[in-house]
Amino acid sequence: MPHLRFETTATPHDRRAFTEWVTERFAEIMETGTSHVGVSLRIRDGRDLALGRAGPDEDVALVDADVRAGRTDEQRRELAVSIVERLADRWGLPEENVYLVYTEHDGRDFHLVEGALASWDETEADTGATRREE
Repeated sequence: MPHLRFETTATPHDRRAFTEWVTERFAEIMETGTSHVGVSLRIRDGRDLALGRAGPDEDVALVDADVRAGRTDEQRRELAVSIVERLADRWGLPEENVYLVYTEHDGRDFHLVEGALASWDETEADTGATRREE
């Protein structure tokens, strides 16, 4: 169950469309379903969110991506680039002012009401992510 957490000083006009896009894009790139994808978006004041390389009046976005282990470096990079490009295109964020950090966990660290998720594998797009770990 990934949790993709966005904190930004930008003022997005398309919050719901963005969270839906992130959910679908994550599922496509990471070869999984969408029912277990969590996305949160926090709009912050520029006084309490900063990125060292950004100018004092430039918008920034910090992204934490808690995901199940097993994805390739190529998948992770494709998702990161896709998110950076989307934030630049839709919210006007300078690409260099987006910082994304991945944290990986075993499937057993992610829980829904039906139980822990299985660890990710290449067949998940067909079998689903919400099956219980045996």
